[in-house]
Amino acid sequence: MAINFYEKGQLSSGFCGWRVVATIRGKRYQKYFSLNRPSKRIPEEVWFRYQETRARYYEARWQARSAAVQYRDFISKNHYSTLPHRGVGFQGITLGIGRGNRCKQDQCYFSVNLRGRAAKVFITENRPLTAAWHHAVDVWGKGFEIRPKDIAAKRKLVPAPDQFKALRKQMNENEGADFSASVLHHVYQEQREAIEKQKVAKVFDKPATQDELLSFSANLQREIEAYRKN
Repeated sequence: MAINFYEKGQLSSGFCGWRVVATIRGKRYQKYFSLNRPSKRIPEEVWFRYQETRARYYEARWQARSAAVQYRDFISKNHYSTLPHRGVGFQGITLGIGRGNRCKQDQCYFSVNLRGRAAKVFITENRPLTAAWHHAVDVWGKGFEIRPKDIAAKRKLVPAPDQFKALRKQMNENEGADFSASVLHHVYQEQREAIEKQKVAKVFDKPATQDELLSFSANLQREIEAYRKN
């Protein structure tokens, strides 16, 4: 984005006035605002201010468009330099495996890549995958001044546990790391709990057979007899 003013005689083309240039997503935009008046009845000073205002308007307009495009790209595309299997579909957060200042063992985490002060949000027993993701997105949203509605939308996009599995494989096979499968334990915690709940639900939903009822009655009777003896 640039705005330049050229005095009369400064350019070999003879142009004098303002030139505004912008490049948005690789496409170049430019406009010229000449000081040559279309009519001598227009005072030079008035024409000067008019063309300068137009030039400033286009500069501001293209700056706003560029900022909007950059924002949309930021919240909808991985950064071009994102390493394999780290991306989450937008910029500012990446996946990671390793240790932090307070972490004594290798764990999976979300890295909120704030300028000059990256923050690691580890996935632990007390902060499982979804909770860690929500915290990371909240830090991301505040740090990068993201709109509330976009923060809310990103909170719903919790990465699948298998993304960390793929990252571990990438780091072990191609980056010289040697992380054991145990680093994924807390990442799959919610998935394991969901499977257990499904199993329990199926047990209670399934009608008991006559043999199961008799077995349950016999076990209950034994427990009662044992309680009475004590």
